[in-house]
Amino acid sequence: MKKVLFLMMAAVLLLGATSCSSCSGEKKQKEVIVEDVIKADIDYMNNNYDSYVWYESSLILNDYIDEESCDGSVASIEDIFQTGFMDTDATEHLVVMIKHYGELMKVDTISGAWLEDVVLYNDDIKITYKQAFERLMEANCPKPHTKFCVLRNPLGPYSCNPQYIFGNWRDDYILFVDATTGEVRDYNPAFKQPEE
Repeated sequence: MKKVLFLMMAAVLLLGATSCSSCSGEKKQKEVIVEDVIKADIDYMNNNYDSYVWYESSLILNDYIDEESCDGSVASIEDIFQTGFMDTDATEHLVVMIKHYGELMKVDTISGAWLEDVVLYNDDIKITYKQAFERLMEANCPKPHTKFCVLRNPLGPYSCNPQYIFGNWRDDYILFVDATTGEVRDYNPAFKQPEE
């Protein structure tokens, strides 16, 4: 009986000690490293599919970019891949969407093809998301009222480097940060070239 009572007291003390870390009422949110999530999703694709390409990574930030409190922290990430892209023996092409919400991960697949993007290659991406956000905030231009950022290489009449695109088609104002050079633009380099 003494052993049982002792074990119960030890368990209560252990639970009390572990729950005290949240006694301050503040939950410390774990910082999301975008590149780590992308790498994990590429590992998932390598482990589950014979051939695939990576098309884009969509981010939703915790705060609006034009708010003073925005630090660029990320609430969710969705990576988009397509299977069987260069595989002539593939009988089915799938769009694989891997979504991350905090610690949760969800994988959806749709039969078909992904359009509007050029394939992304890790070697072309020299600027991290955090560096792109810093370049955006340092740029001498208005910031869009948005929580959206997408890493993609847009398909258009001009070839360009992959871009971190802050904003989307619903926003009045969109900014592009070149993922290779870090240059910030207020126009889509896939559709417009700089004035010579």
